[in-house]
Amino acid sequence: MGTLLDAHTLYWFVTDSVQLDASALVAIADSRAAGRLYVSPMTAWELSVAAQKPPGPGRPNLGDLPPRQWFSDAIAIAGAKVTPIRQVIALEAAEVAMIYGRKDPGDCFLIATARVKRIPIITRDGAMRDLARDRPDYLTVIAC
Repeated sequence: MGTLLDAHTLYWFVTDSVQLDASALVAIADSRAAGRLYVSPMTAWELSVAAQKPPGPGRPNLGDLPPRQWFSDAIAIAGAKVTPIRQVIALEAAEVAMIYGRKDPGDCFLIATARVKRIPIITRDGAMRDLARDRPDYLTVIAC
């Protein structure tokens, strides 16, 4: 089995700043052991954008590191692989925007990546969880 971490899940996992659900931790450990724990390049983009905003509740704090370095270090700590965004994922992301109803490019690319790779996303995102609940054939989510 493999899994895809969303941006917050990656951040919480490597900083240990939020307790993750036991089922999510098991899925992360299993995926890591199988060499199939993934992070999207969109997560680097999301964290970089968040780091440019004023500090606030729920916003990632990358400390003094530039986002590029923080992301690289986080991938190594998590034992994850960055999965490339290829044409099939980009095209799927455009379709996701239509089905999902939200135009958040980060979410659309994460969902598209999970769909193309046929793996669940580990997330607390309510909209993604609702989509998976309403359309289990379309998306699988592991709540963290």
